[in-house]
Amino acid sequence: MAAAAAYTALAILLTWPVAAGLAHDVPSDLGDPLLNIWVLAWDCEHLLRALGGHPAALRDYWNANIYYPHPLALAYSEHLTPQAVMALPVYAVTRNPVLSYNVVFLSTFVLSALGLFLFVRDLTGSPTAAFLAGIAFGFAPYRFSALPHLQVLSSMWMPYVLVGFHRFFETGRTPPLALAAGAWIAQNLSCGYYLFFFSPAAAVYLTLELTRRGRWRETRTLARIGATVGAVVAATVPFLVPYWHLRQLGFAPRTLAETGRFSADALAYLTADPGMRLWGRIARAWPKSEGALFPGLAIAALAAIGVMSGWRAAGGTDASPSPPARTRRRWERALAAATVLAWAVTVATLFGWSLRAHAGPLEIRMTSLPRALASSTALLVAQLALRPAFRDRARRWLLSPIGILSLLTVFAFVMSLGPAVTAAGRVTAGWSLYALFYRLVPGFDGLRVPARNGMIVAFGLAALGGYGAAVLARRRSAVLLAALSGLVLAESWAAPIPVNANWTDYRQHGLAPLPGRLALGADTPAVYRRLAALPDSSVILELPFGEVAFEARYMFYSTRHWRRLVNGYSGGSPGDYDWRAERLSDILSAPDEAWRAVAESGATHLVVHEAAYAAGRGQLISTWAAARGARPLGRFEGDRLFELPRSKAP
Repeated sequence: MAAAAAYTALAILLTWPVAAGLAHDVPSDLGDPLLNIWVLAWDCEHLLRALGGHPAALRDYWNANIYYPHPLALAYSEHLTPQAVMALPVYAVTRNPVLSYNVVFLSTFVLSALGLFLFVRDLTGSPTAAFLAGIAFGFAPYRFSALPHLQVLSSMWMPYVLVGFHRFFETGRTPPLALAAGAWIAQNLSCGYYLFFFSPAAAVYLTLELTRRGRWRETRTLARIGATVGAVVAATVPFLVPYWHLRQLGFAPRTLAETGRFSADALAYLTADPGMRLWGRIARAWPKSEGALFPGLAIAALAAIGVMSGWRAAGGTDASPSPPARTRRRWERALAAATVLAWAVTVATLFGWSLRAHAGPLEIRMTSLPRALASSTALLVAQLALRPAFRDRARRWLLSPIGILSLLTVFAFVMSLGPAVTAAGRVTAGWSLYALFYRLVPGFDGLRVPARNGMIVAFGLAALGGYGAAVLARRRSAVLLAALSGLVLAESWAAPIPVNANWTDYRQHGLAPLPGRLALGADTPAVYRRLAALPDSSVILELPFGEVAFEARYMFYSTRHWRRLVNGYSGGSPGDYDWRAERLSDILSAPDEAWRAVAESGATHLVVHEAAYAAGRGQLISTWAAARGARPLGRFEGDRLFELPRSKAP
């Protein structure tokens, strides 16, 4: 397909130089991407063993080789099973985890763009508009602020869910329903955030489509949709059970305070990632963690055109009003103007602006978002109650594809703001819709980053932008459409993106900078090749301990030996890990406490990365280990391997 080929070329271009180092370079940094590379490799190894006639491999699937002796270590973060299935052919042939990861990484851009292309083409009938919409979603600016997080990039199944349901409603055939179910399952399992953020949006889409088409009384249709949703639930729940077990083992929920720190400030939608070439230095309204959600001006303009075209299409033809009706028409227009003004003030208040105006001796002030929202909602309700024509038009618009997509986009925007609404760090509303989901919907209290709803906002804006592009295409506004297409691409331009970015800002003192590249294949550090020769029952503890940059590399290199590690890095950690990290952070100052931490870990072998310590401290730590009975097994290019004295494992 030409669109798929074009999107593949764009993925290579806009993520350059990833394609140039496909087998050895890691997009973004050597932190979270290494975690996800390790996850994919772990998954692929177990899937290959199961396919090779060893189904017992699946019993150990969740008990990954980090955080020994704690179970269910894979569930401390995303399990990435669908991504592993995608990577499996490459991994089976090459056993190169970096190459496998990069293939999946690039595919998230291509499949996202292609999915929205298919959806918008079905809705508008315009391949040109659909192609532009695919670019807007597949290469949305938000993606380039999420480069380290493969699970966040893995939003590619969202459009296929809606494609499947839309085609089912159009044709009544079963294959589109199967497509929707498979895509929904894949989306749920690709990213836990989207399981909880996108599933309500999909449910709203289904509800409004059934209403729009008047299908609520069709028992067979409802039964088929019910069976589809049931299949999605049945396939998803088994992957949630390990996370539930972790909660029973004491894995604490996220607090509202922590969730608030990773919520989107309203000004996040006016803040671009600094890596974006066009807006990165300009759109910096409120930089913060997970706070670069600027969607781009071009797609926002196209989405506005799409929404307005839908509103116009939802209106009927008005006959010239009779003289008695002219007075009514005047007050209706006044009410409409007041409603528009009130909502404009509400939006301004949402973004932290306030209204102060003087009318003679009176001062009008609007600084409270809840009051502004209450006023604008009251005026909207009055319009709906007093204007039957407006009410009918609003109903037709809401039940149109444009209205449904608009509702989903607004819903995702509101949810991205988290449990309290802030603008420039100042709370403008102490309670929000997200807080309701947090309190009432199981699983929401395990999510830390509401701002990741920004991907669903990008999805909605891109689809609505497709409608806007279709309007311009029908009007033969070729020059304007070409200009907007170019601007969409320009606003998504971040190439060359960083690769192999190194972390050197350590929490522990006295550590040397890590190498700026991974050593792969025959260049893998010799100590890890030696670990592969140890018995399968071996348990490894590596020093330095507890520093994320080091822990992520230990996990990556464990793909060469798969021995169990006391070390680890993930979305969470067991309590004794933090205790052990504290005692091993300064071994030479408290050697007895540090040795106790090693002895009680259950490790059978100790690796001291002497070169990782500055000022010769690494050799002193090796001396410390040997003095307490650790038996040297070899020296490997700045690394020392010891066998630990037998101790009672926990």
